[in-house]
Parts: sequence; structure tokens; C-alpha cells
Amino acid sequence: MTAVACMLAAIVLAGCQQATVVTVTGEPSPPATTASPSAAFTSRYGNSPVAAADGLRLERQLRSRGEYWEASVSTEPVSAGEVENPDPTTLAAARAAATSARVVIATEIGATIKAMLAGGRAGQQAYCLGLIDQLRAFGYTGLRTATVEVYFSERDRHAELTWSASGAPTFTVFDNDLQGLPSLQPGATTPFPAPPTP
Repeated sequence: MTAVACMLAAIVLAGCQQATVVTVTGEPSPPATTASPSAAFTSRYGNSPVAAADGLRLERQLRSRGEYWEASVSTEPVSAGEVENPDPTTLAAARAAATSARVVIATEIGATIKAMLAGGRAGQQAYCLGLIDQLRAFGYTGLRTATVEVYFSERDRHAELTWSASGAPTFTVFDNDLQGLPSLQPGATTPFPAPPTP
């Protein structure tokens, strides 16, 4: 190692002698008019700058209510959400131009899984419909179809809600509500209420 590299390593290690644990709580989401997507967005939250900003916004709203989900929003056409340095009018137009949306929520938090299952299939469906309502309240007024996918961990695709503006929604559970795991059975905890209508 060079002398400079050794000195840098010593400085970094010296700074590691003390650590502080900080408890992070959910943050309320900014109002729709102040949400400004970045041109350098992360696809972890969505497939375009506008969708990614709204995926992060949705996740923050859920966490602020004690519902610990990771959230992502993808919309079609993707080009509608590819705007740079938008003003509120441009953002509103971009959201309204989306005709299809896919919302993915995922968690590994046991309490969140239990609360989701506690509502039974009808409660879970209502919860997912509430997420679509939240998205529409963000300004996605042109949606004709939407899907909500629910994951318990990265690989366990628990359920999917398919919604259409012209028909009844369908809700499919893929893992049989985790039957056989008594601690996660419906009725074991208080269910999540449906997300409030904005």
C-alpha cells in the first residue's frame, strides 16, 4: 500500500470508533403539487421519472401509517412519465396521460404480513383497491387498467389484484394465504384498514 492509501485507511478506521443508532420513522408525503421527479431517477421506485417519484411517495405514505411496504409504480405509456424539470402543469399532464399502471408492494416485516392476512381475502382486495385509488388521487385519472402485486419477501408472490375501469376487479392469492403457518393466520392480529380515500 502506498503511504497515501495507508493514511486514508487510518482516517476512515479512526472514524469508525463510535456509532450511533438512529431510529427512522415514516415521513409524510409532500403534496402532489410539490412532488418533483428527478431526471436521474432510480428504477427501484418506477419505470419513469414521474412514476418513480410517485412510487417513493406511495411508499412514504404507507410507512407514515405504520404499513411497512416497499413500493414501486410503473406506468404505460412510459414516455408519458419521461419529463425533465417539470412544473406542476406538466406533472399533472404526465400522470393523466398514463393509461395503465402496475403497483408492486413487498415486505419481509412479520407484523405487516400478519396485518395484511388478518383482513382475509376480502380485506386484502379492499386494501389493494385502495392503493389504486391513492394512485388515481395522485393524478392518474386516465387509467383504464391497473394491477397491484403483493409480495411477502422478494420471491413469495402472495397475491395480485387486476383492476379495470370497465369491469369488476379480480383478486388472486397464489400462496393459499400461507395456510399452515398459525402465526400468520387471519384473525391473529388487527387487519390494515383500507387506505383512506384522498
